[in-house]
Amino acid sequence: MAKRIIGNEGAATIATHNIVINAWTMNISRVVNDVTAFTDTASTFRGGIPTYTGSVAGYLQYDAADTSPKLAATDFASSVEPAVVLTAATGCTYTGDVAVSGVSLGTSKTGDTTVSFDFSFIGAPTEAWDVTP
Repeated sequence: MAKRIIGNEGAATIATHNIVINAWTMNISRVVNDVTAFTDTASTFRGGIPTYTGSVAGYLQYDAADTSPKLAATDFASSVEPAVVLTAATGCTYTGDVAVSGVSLGTSKTGDTTVSFDFSFIGAPTEAWDVTP
């Protein structure tokens, strides 16, 4: 029987930020180019270079000194490219440096202050799938 990967086996980290992550997504897309010639009788397409984007979501926590959450405008300077590790299950990861494109914060009277990061991988992420039982 095939081993199933379930959500609570997953995890994620984004370097330099004190957030507890409880969800992540990764999207792989690419531009599809129309290369149909004048004499072709049907459309012809070629796939372009893949783009890897994603997001992590969770809630803010204070730093080790309990002085402030680690989420500052300086974290989003153009030179800051934090490392991200997206884990589906133990040994099954996507890892790479990312450019953070957006951050969303939210809060309510009945829950934690939530945060989510949207990002694009700088190049392709490193994929590791250790399927040892």
